[in-house]
Amino acid sequence: MRRIFAGMLAAAWLFSAVAIDITAAEAVYVGPVTTLAGIGSHGATDGQMAQFNLPRGIIASQRGVYVADTFNNLVRHVDFDGNTSTVAGNIFGHDAFRFPVGLHRDGAIEGAMFNRPADIVLGSGNNLFVLDSSNHSLRIVMQGNVFTFAGTGRAGHNDGPAVSAMFNTPSAMTVDQYGNILIADSGNHAIRKIDTTGNVTTVAGQPGRYGHNDGTVSRALFNGPAGIAVDGDGRIFVADTGNHLIRMIYNGNVTTVAGRLIFPHEIDFDTTYYQNEWDENVPLGGFADGQRSDAMFNMPWGLAVWRDMLIVADTGNHSIRAVLPDGHVITLVGNGFPGHDDGTASGATFHLPTGVTIWGNTIYVADTGNNAIRMMQLNE
Repeated sequence: MRRIFAGMLAAAWLFSAVAIDITAAEAVYVGPVTTLAGIGSHGATDGQMAQFNLPRGIIASQRGVYVADTFNNLVRHVDFDGNTSTVAGNIFGHDAFRFPVGLHRDGAIEGAMFNRPADIVLGSGNNLFVLDSSNHSLRIVMQGNVFTFAGTGRAGHNDGPAVSAMFNTPSAMTVDQYGNILIADSGNHAIRKIDTTGNVTTVAGQPGRYGHNDGTVSRALFNGPAGIAVDGDGRIFVADTGNHLIRMIYNGNVTTVAGRLIFPHEIDFDTTYYQNEWDENVPLGGFADGQRSDAMFNMPWGLAVWRDMLIVADTGNHSIRAVLPDGHVITLVGNGFPGHDDGTASGATFHLPTGVTIWGNTIYVADTGNNAIRMMQLNE
């Protein structure tokens, strides 16, 4: 993941000019942006004055919003009144940086342990699937207990039965129309699938190889994909985070939906610093609206499908973007700079948003850098 963050830091310096299509954004976005839960500071308190610790994954339902509170190693729930409770996990101790220590422990929800849970989805019967990133596994919260469904707890790549399958720092997941779980397996630079029989396969990408290549699923290359969504037609959308692109898997092929792939040597500036400090082959992010090949992202992360458009948490740009059906990219909220301001689209700000989910016409955002859960309305 160091490659991804290297590209993000470089991009923050390179592309300070922001080209935002305000007219198009206003045609889609209604607003306002409000904070549902989180007072901004790190912590794990419940209730109306809840604290989070760099939350990432988020899923909404008729019962409220479930949150993968990543650096607290907890699964949390926020009702629609903003009241927060802890669903599973506990804080065992803290490391030298004062972050809770993660472990792997199945059992009753009060004693179960996670290690940097990254994403969460709802299964049948209100069971929760939790993508336990640093345990390289998929866990289930069911009937008061937590157990490991897939993954061995060790990083690697292995297809086959869930109990022996291996993942490498998986970052995001979604469920398709058939009940299969699709996983953005970031450390393997691949997209994986757990089918309804519990068998794990590689859908696209070449495990262990990063890069960028469209084409058939077996030849395609990704770079630390960290977001995934699927629409009703079975099209799989991938936030190819390290390449700063939005990709699509459909009918056995991978294509680039939106974003521009750019490298340091293509920019007219002194590259000495980057040649000395970063890999010259690390793609750079930027911030620009426009048609699919002109638009630029900076570490896009969370994805969600709303009607015929794709909602993107553009983490490095501290913004929420949208890819319209014709490939045009617009900015819904955010100006490229971190902040924590509620209000209208033109004034609201985020700080490293990563997770997005939609319930009805409302977008819920895991605003990671602000340790908060935010929300906004989309128009009809």
